[in-house]
Amino acid sequence: MHDHLVIHCPVCPSEEVQAQLGTADGASTVTALACMLCGHRWHPTEVPELLAPDYDQAYGTAPALAEEELTLAMWAEGINLRAHAARNGNGPAVDHGGYRLFYLRQAAYLDRAAHAMAVAARGDLITSQQAGDAADAAVMAADLLLHLDLDLDQVHVEGALGADSPQWQSPEGLRGYVRQEYAAWQEWESAARRHRGR
Repeated sequence: MHDHLVIHCPVCPSEEVQAQLGTADGASTVTALACMLCGHRWHPTEVPELLAPDYDQAYGTAPALAEEELTLAMWAEGINLRAHAARNGNGPAVDHGGYRLFYLRQAAYLDRAAHAMAVAARGDLITSQQAGDAADAAVMAADLLLHLDLDLDQVHVEGALGADSPQWQSPEGLRGYVRQEYAAWQEWESAARRHRGR
């Protein structure tokens, strides 16, 4: 995980935040913050201290959204087939780690899609309602992942902050948790590939 502070807009999922400067006692100071995506303005003391990778850091090497959507659809079908076979005594169902990885990738996909739709709404390519629905779906998937990790005693959590950290207890925090965990999984995958290549 990258250990720097990422400021997210408290209204939309954007991390495109600009500081508004003013002068106090002859020195420059931040008087307000403004979201470049939705235009929301707020005072610096209202900023949630969310320590999480930004979209580029978390998803810079992720598959294209269309490719990931197809992968997730095939994976869900495979999970269902294995569950059906297990009920009939024809092999094991997918283990907790497999389910968790599916939910992580699904939550990351929805987080990325919602971010892309928020940008599209900013350019009037889609409605704010469509972007809001996508953001709601991303938050629901993130909440599912976080509670799965809590139910599994955080055995699969790879990021620096656990699922029980107070910073995740907001819509933007939940989505930040997904980015933390996706980035950590990608780092693990990269290290595993290097190890196999030796």
